[in-house]
Amino acid sequence: MTLRSIINFALFQGVWFMALLLEQKSILPALVCVALMMYLSLQRRQDVFLLVFALPIALTFEWLATALNLLSFKEAPFPFWLVVLWSALLLTVNTSMQFLQKLPWYLAWLLCAVFAPASYFAGARFEVLNIKLPLWQFWIMYGAGWASMFLAILILNNRMLAKK
Repeated sequence: MTLRSIINFALFQGVWFMALLLEQKSILPALVCVALMMYLSLQRRQDVFLLVFALPIALTFEWLATALNLLSFKEAPFPFWLVVLWSALLLTVNTSMQFLQKLPWYLAWLLCAVFAPASYFAGARFEVLNIKLPLWQFWIMYGAGWASMFLAILILNNRMLAKK
């Protein structure tokens, strides 16, 4: 892992922890982290592409999850800090999380299905969101949906990379 990847991952983790601990108060410092992630990017065009095209996909998924009552936030349909958090996550796709793109699709999907719900479970433990189902049902339903959505983002990203 390169130093740039480590910094990218650390900045994302900073945004994640700020969102959990500070919620709306995290927006300005988290935006600074996102700006720094973009500034340090070696593939700025690709990262802008992800923010323009993949962020709406991710936010539509979050909206759908709240509409289906899988989870809820204090602000409907979701708070702005989640938009910033998703922006930071998308800026890891071509840097610290690019290993996902090198895996067979089913392994990338499985990793996302297993680990993504853990992040939301942590959010529930920090009381920044509410999980509306028994945890095992949430993990299966949300994990499968989130993994499918994120796999679509990875495929979209790979297609854009192939056009370079």
